Amino acid sequence: MGLLSLSHWLRSAPDRDLIRRWTPPGRAMTHELRLAAPAAADRCRFLALGDSGDSDAVGGQQSPQEAVAQAMLADLAVAGGGGTAELVLHLGDVVYMTGERRLYDRNFRRPYAALLTPESTVDNLVFQVPFLPVPGNHDYYDLAGWFDWVAQVPLLGRGLQALTKDLFAFSIPEGGSDMGRVYMDAFVDRHADTSAGPLAYRPGHATRLPNRYYHFTHGGADFFALDSNTLNAPGPSDGLQARRMEAKERIEQLQAEARQIDRQLGRAQRELDVWQTEFRERAAADPSARAEILGLARAVAQDLDRLKQALDGAGATLPELDTATVLARWDEAAEDLANPGAEADALEALESLDEAGEDALHLLRAVEGVVLELSEGPARDQLLSARAALEEHLTACGEGVAPSPPELCRRIHKLSEQALDVQRELADARKRARYRPADHDQEQFAWLDAGLRQAIAERPDHWRIVYLHHPLYTSIGNRVEKPDVRDLRENLLPLLQGRVHLVLAGHAHAFEWLRSRELPNVGLFVSGGGGQVSLRSSVLDASRRRYRERYQLLRAAGVVEAAVAGKGPAADDGENGPLFHYLRVDLTSESIRVSPVGVRRVGESYRVEDPPLVYHAAALPPRRRPWVARRLGGVEVFRDRPPRPLWG
Repeated sequence: MGLLSLSHWLRSAPDRDLIRRWTPPGRAMTHELRLAAPAAADRCRFLALGDSGDSDAVGGQQSPQEAVAQAMLADLAVAGGGGTAELVLHLGDVVYMTGERRLYDRNFRRPYAALLTPESTVDNLVFQVPFLPVPGNHDYYDLAGWFDWVAQVPLLGRGLQALTKDLFAFSIPEGGSDMGRVYMDAFVDRHADTSAGPLAYRPGHATRLPNRYYHFTHGGADFFALDSNTLNAPGPSDGLQARRMEAKERIEQLQAEARQIDRQLGRAQRELDVWQTEFRERAAADPSARAEILGLARAVAQDLDRLKQALDGAGATLPELDTATVLARWDEAAEDLANPGAEADALEALESLDEAGEDALHLLRAVEGVVLELSEGPARDQLLSARAALEEHLTACGEGVAPSPPELCRRIHKLSEQALDVQRELADARKRARYRPADHDQEQFAWLDAGLRQAIAERPDHWRIVYLHHPLYTSIGNRVEKPDVRDLRENLLPLLQGRVHLVLAGHAHAFEWLRSRELPNVGLFVSGGGGQVSLRSSVLDASRRRYRERYQLLRAAGVVEAAVAGKGPAADDGENGPLFHYLRVDLTSESIRVSPVGVRRVGESYRVEDPPLVYHAAALPPRRRPWVARRLGGVEVFRDRPPRPLWG
């Protein structure tokens, strides 16, 4: 069976279903959040980032998400921090790949532990500093035929699932978000009644949000947090049938692309099978290679025993797995490898070890469900330590039994990025092909319009800041002028023009500052490099010929200047690892200064680059020109004139 032979992996619910399920019925709600008074009435510092929740994709290594979270501490006014930032805005995609509850500990609670109280669990996250997210598309995804796909794909068969962090550009989900329920349970007080007054946000005590979209004031600014997932459907009179037909045509194109990628992955899969078979045969005939693998196998056995003790110490049981049985199977396979009667027996022992590895991997995943329920303390620490050691040795053993050649690994990784792009767009296209008038989130649009009018009338000197997941503009190749971006902009521009000063978004995996003709004085920023492992390139890169058409689409949309970083540029010392980041935002009565803070991967570690180098396109002429690398100290946003970049 091919990797992409299923019709689609990801399922995105119709907007009308999300609206019905998550918009509180009954009395008119203000969706107002009340924060504690700021340190100063007319100024504050806050941080923003998006697209972060991907730590499990790197296995036991330090993840980009953890590195960015650690760097943020230097800016935060929180215990263990060293700065003055009073808030953190998260721009969506809190947990990849499908917002499943199982990964909320690994992909959220652990990386941001310094922002949470020690008593926090996944079911009761209590922040020590305001952490104010909006949902992203991955926070709403569910699985389509994924389980059947994983079960039948030889590439991810016995034992090899341990190596998906090397082979694939994403981690393999086991469940979905239940149409966003996991996100809502983690962050939203679904019983909040804001018809009579705002919901109080009290760090250290009660830190829930009033709704999937909401408003608050702080430090001389009005903040409007939007759920952009339900804001790109057309209005009832805006050519609904034409949008459906366009989506159906796009589905056919995407399915053809999926089949092509399927064939390419199939060829790579066959190459990998041959290479690994030959490798195992050589290892089976080589006593020193067997001895090395056996040493790793015995380390795994010790880790399994330690994990069993940690589970017992936590009073935890795994209903679907018997830890003692997994350990016994592993010991049997290791014993066969230690005492093979012949070369054929050694080869069979390696295969048995690989099969036992799959049982151990299922055990690791089951442990995530236990960790979810434990608050900070010795039992949780011991369980996490045992789990990390097992993951490290199991991965090393898997690489010893069934490694992947680097060039083939890179090819599969690239194909997996393309496959994921196709599947995400398929999920969106299938949703658009079923558009109905009820998909237009009229209530959220009306709420935003009324809120902006009230802010202008009652607080004319306040800054007005909108943050959401999907950007109004992006130059990133796999997102530029896609329907979810284009249609969102078409819906929001009439509400935002002349009324807002700053728009922060995620979704595109890079840092971007863009200027547009339609919003000439508005600061437009994309912060999609908060930790998702795969950063993407920009259509502004003149060396990429396949982006020519998308570049023209970006010009036609009205973008006139841009700065981009993530997949380049290299640092002054030549280091060219991916540059993740967060935004540091300073509000004063005169201006807003938005400064990217880079976090570059250097080998197996990370370093902060502040200010970072970015690529700058000072203009977008009809024919692309080579861009230049410049150090961006920040961008100043004003009330009545275009933003000003601060170079140097």
